[in-house]
Amino acid sequence: MTTEEYAPGRHLDVRGEGGPVVLLWHGRGADAREVLATLSDHIAGHGVTVVTPDWDAGRPDGGRADLLTSVRRAREIAADRGQDPDTIVVAGWSLGGVAAVSLALHARRLGVGVGGLVLIAPADGPRALDPISGQPLPTPMPSGSGRCRVDVVYGEDDTITPPDMVCGLELRLRAAGWSTSLHALDGDHGEVVGATYDERRDAFVPSHSARARQDATTVAAIVAAATASS
Repeated sequence: MTTEEYAPGRHLDVRGEGGPVVLLWHGRGADAREVLATLSDHIAGHGVTVVTPDWDAGRPDGGRADLLTSVRRAREIAADRGQDPDTIVVAGWSLGGVAAVSLALHARRLGVGVGGLVLIAPADGPRALDPISGQPLPTPMPSGSGRCRVDVVYGEDDTITPPDMVCGLELRLRAAGWSTSLHALDGDHGEVVGATYDERRDAFVPSHSARARQDATTVAAIVAAATASS
């Protein structure tokens, strides 16, 4: 693994020596890439290059600049490794999943291609402001014609982005013609990315529990499969 500063005060980790590129976004907590360390390792184990950046939804722009700069850097890494930057798969957890959907919605305007999305326990609704547009995700969704495939993952025991919320987002995407898949796991909001909530730190941290590791293994396989069809 290598770590670099991709923007002033913002770092990212790059795992893997080659293969398709995945950009993996954490959720609302500031500079929380370490939460996704277990999942990032498992994805890289499939022969995939994983770019896991810090970003901060608490910035005045909601994290937009961080997210878009990380997209540019991931595209540069893909090009340097002989990959087509427009085939990058973007995976996002929680609010990072909202940002991933927004990137796909605005890809043409932003001048980027998106090879696929993996939404892991994504947020939705009027309180889940998309960090890129500053607005909730649209209802109904724009047409999915000509857009990338979306794989959606949720935990049956998630109380932060409950199954009904996540399934409702997948249904809106599917109703608008997006190609989707839906995967239910035995886990909560943290376990689906190999993490757990630490009350003392008031933050998610990597977990060593068997269920969290199993969920991370399953999600990694879904992400890796997404790169094969991007």
